[in-house]
Amino acid sequence: MDGARKMRNKIVEAVSEHWQIEKESVRIIEGTVYNLDDDKKTLSQREAFHITEEKFDTLGSTGSYNTPTLGGDYRGGTIGTSPAYSFTSHVAEVEVDIETGEIIVNTIWVAHDCGRAINPILVRGQIEGSTYMGAAEVSLENHDMNRFSLHAGPSLLDYRIPTTLDTAEIEAIIVESIDPEGPYGAKEAGEGPLHSAIPAVANAIYDAVGIRLRELPFTPAKVLAALNEKKEGVHNA
Repeated sequence: MDGARKMRNKIVEAVSEHWQIEKESVRIIEGTVYNLDDDKKTLSQREAFHITEEKFDTLGSTGSYNTPTLGGDYRGGTIGTSPAYSFTSHVAEVEVDIETGEIIVNTIWVAHDCGRAINPILVRGQIEGSTYMGAAEVSLENHDMNRFSLHAGPSLLDYRIPTTLDTAEIEAIIVESIDPEGPYGAKEAGEGPLHSAIPAVANAIYDAVGIRLRELPFTPAKVLAALNEKKEGVHNA
């Protein structure tokens, strides 16, 4: 935001000199630059950029933002970060094959409070991507170690992740609540939607077959072992 404001100020300064008017008489609205002193004078965004480059050379700016010194009795409060907590809720629909131990995650519904969704398409993509990562940890991703405590796989080519054919259907629901310290009220839509995908799948498995899985990934072998423990009366709540 700070960088964008600085860029706008450069454009206004360059155009005002070009038109020989006061800066206050220059308005930028939806990609067009207007002269408030003469409504017949306008510039396209491209023309305004060329004029600004002639004055400032390379067109660019940098910006920064520091959170207010708030403090408070919450995690991270001592370093002055904004206490803008996002919230996520997941619901998962799964199938469990009690003969093979295979788990199929059919659909995951995820509702995420991201503050204001400035770009809803990108926010939805972030929510879907994070949920995909959580589902991947449930089904495949695992660090197999050898007896020397080194990765058993020789390269990342051997690290298993789901493909598009393995991924569950993900229904992303954007929930907006305006945060006063975020840009235009935004919070985040990055890692937040990942975390509760895993317990949502775990709870769905418990609801389906009554077993608790507490170690990732939820492999068929772990499912069958938990089903056998349940059959033998071992406590698995």
